[in-house]
Amino acid sequence: MHRKGNFATSTNECTQLCLSKPIRLMASFSIMSAVALNPALAWDPVDLTQFRNLLSCTDCDLESANFVRADLRNATLIGSDLTGANLYYAVLIGAKLENAILTDVDLRGSNLFYAALIDADLSNADLTGGILTGADLTRANLSDADLSGANLFGANLSGALLSGADFSSAFLMRANLLTAQVDASALENALLCETTMPDGSRADRDC
Repeated sequence: MHRKGNFATSTNECTQLCLSKPIRLMASFSIMSAVALNPALAWDPVDLTQFRNLLSCTDCDLESANFVRADLRNATLIGSDLTGANLYYAVLIGAKLENAILTDVDLRGSNLFYAALIDADLSNADLTGGILTGADLTRANLSDADLSGANLFGANLSGALLSGADFSSAFLMRANLLTAQVDASALENALLCETTMPDGSRADRDC
């Protein structure tokens, strides 16, 4: 069995090492299943326990935590640090993530339906195929983020920093990009319909 430091990388052994009381999940894993802990990049165990029990943790350290396929709908993580966290296919419907640090986060296939991400830092985040319908990304930092194939129907991206973001095949129908900082070329392969552009004009190219 391969090990890294004192921590097992197999799912079976990790289950014995991880917290015994899981939060709501889409799959039958605990909130920390299949995690190899790097002490130099660790979450705060007190913060993680609080979040696991209450689904609420403001200004908490959850750096590099594993929430793969976790059901975190309506969770409160305002101002929390989730740098490098794994939220692959996580359900974050209605989650409160204002001012959260989500740099380098894996959010592929995640569901952020009507999530609040005002002033959040999502730079270099992977949101490939994510559902951001109605999400509030006002002034969010999405520089160098991968939004290819993401559903941003009705999303509010006003004032957002979008430099270097990948919008290939992203669905931006009725999205609001007013005053957002984005190169026009970045939206060439996005789907635009009733989309409010950074200059206030309306784009109906793909209606």
